[in-house]
Amino acid sequence: MRCRDLYTRLARLRHDTGLTAVAAAVMTGGQFAAAAACGERRRGSGIPVTIEDRWHIGSITKSMTATLLAVLEDDGRLSMNDRLPALLPDVGMAGGWSACTLHHLLTHTAGAPANFLLAALRVWPDTVEELVLARHRFIARVLAREPKSPCGERFAYSNVGYTIAGHIAETACGAPYETLMRDHVFGPLRLASAGFGPPKRDRPDQEPVGHVVWLRWIRSPKDPFETRADNTPVIAPAGCAHMTIGDLARYGMAHLEGASGFGSSLLPPSTWKRLHTPFLDDYASGWVRYESDRSGSVLLHNGSNTLWYALLVLVPSRSTVLAFATNEGAIRRAETAFSELARELVPPAED
Repeated sequence: MRCRDLYTRLARLRHDTGLTAVAAAVMTGGQFAAAAACGERRRGSGIPVTIEDRWHIGSITKSMTATLLAVLEDDGRLSMNDRLPALLPDVGMAGGWSACTLHHLLTHTAGAPANFLLAALRVWPDTVEELVLARHRFIARVLAREPKSPCGERFAYSNVGYTIAGHIAETACGAPYETLMRDHVFGPLRLASAGFGPPKRDRPDQEPVGHVVWLRWIRSPKDPFETRADNTPVIAPAGCAHMTIGDLARYGMAHLEGASGFGSSLLPPSTWKRLHTPFLDDYASGWVRYESDRSGSVLLHNGSNTLWYALLVLVPSRSTVLAFATNEGAIRRAETAFSELARELVPPAED
């Protein structure tokens, strides 16, 4: 596939869905097959997006947090089987958390609530030190109460669980989660564009902005120079990363090749595979795994902060990674369109 062909498909997708802008990248066998972007950075601005623009990827961040914890385990800093009282010794916990492990947090089986209370979601610390303390404070409030269900017995998707996992990394290393991600994941994987929060350069017109969707078709841009334009950074480990569409595909390829024993040396193949192995309800550590009649086992995750939407798909049988993003929160519309395009871009496996 050529970039021009992919652009044509994206232009058709955008016409059919009305999305403000869309981007996609395809990698096969460790190489880029195509990358393209189509649409406007801000609706009605006339400023086109480019493949060098950065996109908020929401909960795709979760697999990156799981990858960071796996790196720290490989370095001997902690273990996936360590229990929460040992991992967070200065946090007073209700008794039900004593059986919970880091693995339970990463597979959404720890019994953690889906989200923090509204008070936490309104917190925007001014310094990194205050951010770490805020995470600690709100996590302590959650752990002071019994888990919603016994650890390891029930799948319940939880942004809180991944925030706790990110804070465990901070506690083990004595450094902020964001710094650890840059040093141990983004840097080694050469994801130069990766960062946290809404994409933001020197001026509003230099990056795409997210759009909230009202009444299905009304879009309102959220300029990060004027509003927060994201969830609180307290929950960054659960879903606040951004990067170019190309770096998102590169990240996916690191997982795909790592599990096959090729490419990235960040982790041994057995660890990559463990990150991809489901525990309950087909959910692994930041990845959903399902069996496709067309392509065999497929790994994927999507993400949205209600202003953006992104989807990352790994197809091991075809050595293919597909990355998609849009700068508006029309989640169902974007998910349907990206899933259909993914099926077009990956031919059925040969018998």
